[in-house]
Amino acid sequence: MDNRTIIDPQRFSVKFAQVAIMNNFKNDELAKEAKRFLLSYLTAYYLVGDFNAIEKENFGTANTEKFKDMSFDELLKRVSELNKY
Repeated sequence: MDNRTIIDPQRFSVKFAQVAIMNNFKNDELAKEAKRFLLSYLTAYYLVGDFNAIEKENFGTANTEKFKDMSFDELLKRVSELNKY
């Protein structure tokens, strides 16, 4: 139960309303589009979570060097070490 995803309803609703206005959603499309918006949000949210977990596993705490501090060549070397296929 500790890993529940909580979405701030006000922030989500405001963002959806902005998108709905920008895209001129018709009134009879709002519920369908809100569901699609929520699905998109949750898909991205969980994909990012999976990515972060993999990144943490691969780069762990053994190496505390941050990507932003690496040169381009160092970053390429690190990525190539991960891609052993």
